[in-house]
Amino acid sequence: MIDTHCHINFFKNAGDVALICEKRKVNTIYVTTLPSQFKETYNYIEPLKYVNASLGFHCLESNYNLEEEKKIFLSYVDKTKFIGEVGLDFSKRAITSKEKQIEILEFVLNSIKDKDKIINLHSTCAEDDVLKMIVKYKIKKAIFHWYSGKIGTLNQILGYGYYFSINESMCKSKKGQNIISKLPKDRVLIETDAPFIKDVLPYKNYYVYSYLSNLWQLNIDEIINLIHTNFNQLIEFKNNRNNLLNF
Repeated sequence: MIDTHCHINFFKNAGDVALICEKRKVNTIYVTTLPSQFKETYNYIEPLKYVNASLGFHCLESNYNLEEEKKIFLSYVDKTKFIGEVGLDFSKRAITSKEKQIEILEFVLNSIKDKDKIINLHSTCAEDDVLKMIVKYKIKKAIFHWYSGKIGTLNQILGYGYYFSINESMCKSKKGQNIISKLPKDRVLIETDAPFIKDVLPYKNYYVYSYLSNLWQLNIDEIINLIHTNFNQLIEFKNNRNNLLNF
């Protein structure tokens, strides 16, 4: 199984969750929301083969020292292939911090623009802006986590060769189902966003696999193999659709 977006450090038994993922060979991207969180858990996660720590700087975090977090980010950016959770959120709950969010995302993108990184993106009510920024900085590998934007923007994202990670909540909502129906099979990844989505775990996320099995008329093993293939293509960059970025 694969989980391209979960918050292991927010579990009370975070160490146990990470070890179970490792034991069951669940390819897991453990996203953080601040560089200091990444620093705190790096030495524990780094020896693991299947659990990958992702260096994050979340747009909704507020209680931190900006300059100190930037220093930590820069000191750890070369220690992982994965960046996130980062992005923008222009919903009502966060619109007042718009300028600060843009500043942080620009800092992150500028720091990784010439590096081989996979970026895990939050884009609520800011999908067009996030896309414009990652294209501006010529980001090659991106995952749009829990996408909820317009289909027109979704098609633009696909045009640049980026990926989408879907979860149980999307599979259970009409809007999410519509979005999933527009995604080509080779651009879909699976996430839990655990523990924010209740009753799912990185190693226990059967609903999404079952949903895709019914939608695409494939058996579960075929779905598992397909998602693994997509994940490996992203890791190895076996995707030539980024020609719009003129690499």
